[in-house]
Amino acid sequence: QVKICVAVMAEAGDDVTYQEFFPSIDPDSGATVLESLCMNCRENGTSRIMMTTIPYFKEIILMSFECPHCGFKNSEVQSGTEIADKGTRFKVCVDKADILNRQVIKSEYASIKIPEIDFEIPYNTQKGTLNTIEGFLLHSADALQEGQEERRSIDPIA
Repeated sequence: QVKICVAVMAEAGDDVTYQEFFPSIDPDSGATVLESLCMNCRENGTSRIMMTTIPYFKEIILMSFECPHCGFKNSEVQSGTEIADKGTRFKVCVDKADILNRQVIKSEYASIKIPEIDFEIPYNTQKGTLNTIEGFLLHSADALQEGQEERRSIDPIA
């Protein structure tokens, strides 16, 4: 079981105490559903939290949020276990198009590198994400397009 706690301080300088914020998450109980604040419109939406184990990987916490008022949606995957001292490297050779449909979980500590085109999705970006290899690349392409018109107006040569 995992308890999600929040640090509580009465005033600056006080000792930090931790109080249980959500009920204990039991891997066998399915999703825990909570009413929570939408960061987009400030109305109440629904959060779902579930702990599960990925065979040969580790325990993870799946979280999703949906707001019925503005339609905002968000999902995230977080580690449910402590971080290992050393990382693991996985190498995928894409020699057929259908390999781009392979699903990958990218933690906030992982990076994705494609040395053939000198491209990297650094750690702490697209964090806690379950996506396909193609999905990670499309998300990166979309992110690179954001603000492109403004950059061109500032420096047309670059």
